[in-house]
Amino acid sequence: MKKSVKYLSIILCTLILSGCWDTTEPERLVYATGMGIDYKDGEIVVFLQIMNMSGLAKTEGGSSIPNRVDVGRAAGKTLDEAIFNLYHTSDRRIYWGHLSFIIFSEKALKNDLLRPATDFLDRYRETRYRIFYYATKEPLKEAMKIGPIESVSMAFSRLSDPEGNFKQSSLIQPLDLRELIIRLDEPSHVAALPVIKITKQWFGEKESRKNILIQDVAVVSKKKYYGIFPKDKIGGTRLIFKDFTRDNIDLFKGTDKVITAVVYDKKEKVIPIVRGDEVKFKIKLRLKANIELVKQPTKMKDFEKEIKKVLKNEIKTSYKYGASKGVDVFHLSEILYREDNKTWKKIEKDGRIPLTKDLIDSIDINVTLQNSGKDKLTPVFE
Repeated sequence: MKKSVKYLSIILCTLILSGCWDTTEPERLVYATGMGIDYKDGEIVVFLQIMNMSGLAKTEGGSSIPNRVDVGRAAGKTLDEAIFNLYHTSDRRIYWGHLSFIIFSEKALKNDLLRPATDFLDRYRETRYRIFYYATKEPLKEAMKIGPIESVSMAFSRLSDPEGNFKQSSLIQPLDLRELIIRLDEPSHVAALPVIKITKQWFGEKESRKNILIQDVAVVSKKKYYGIFPKDKIGGTRLIFKDFTRDNIDLFKGTDKVITAVVYDKKEKVIPIVRGDEVKFKIKLRLKANIELVKQPTKMKDFEKEIKKVLKNEIKTSYKYGASKGVDVFHLSEILYREDNKTWKKIEKDGRIPLTKDLIDSIDINVTLQNSGKDKLTPVFE
């Protein structure tokens, strides 16, 4: 009897014990870190960047091991078909949980591939919302093979981890999957994808290295591609976005004393002014600035005056360029939607308010010139 109870206990324990026997070992997986979407000859072309995760491990000296990057390519009539065709050439199961960026070719955006790709990323169980979106006119295979200029892991490349760079120069705001869904769901229903270019501005010991340059944006809505907006036309938008940290501006352009100032610690407020059915907006900016270089003795009030003039011009230029393309670059529709929903309902058309020539009523900028790096605003050598 005792033996029977003993054997029965052992069998019951075996049945209720949990284990890890059915889990997949990490070394048996390959890890997707970036995806490219192109359109060619009536087919969707998918590029997948695969990374060896052992490169994330640190050596005894503290540095990480540079890892190899491979890029796979497959095509299909649908996105799903293209991805499954890629599976057929993979040595291991592809794990999507580390996917950190997606790049669209301009052809892909023109052929409305943003929606199916976003639906796939939002729906698939392994992907996360922190996937950064980009657009490009460059060959996707070449763009996805470019690694960081230093011998660090691809997990810390410009495309996978753009926020550190944005905090140093807040020209083009990174856009991830979560932000994209929010942008396209709210009035004014447009989002700006950073546009990447391939350059050779960095050099190794023997030759120049390819690297990523981001200066422009590709503007999209749910169903429309508005085109690429260049840097000199969209610079004013950075002054309205809340995540702006710091960036440089050129002063006294066209003169022999052109210099650069750095603006930071920005606070902005966009106020709708409603008079009957007419709506205008007042933009208020408060920021600090540093002068990085002095060529000629200049009074502080002249620097402040020039900074205000440059920033006002940037805002006006960006609004005017966006309105000419039918794009609400400052998301004024969303501001009115939240501040005065009753008026927004009266004047909106397809979820957006009309972008009239004089929609921006006034721009009020308060600049505090914090310091010039030295006590006097005069050149080192006079």
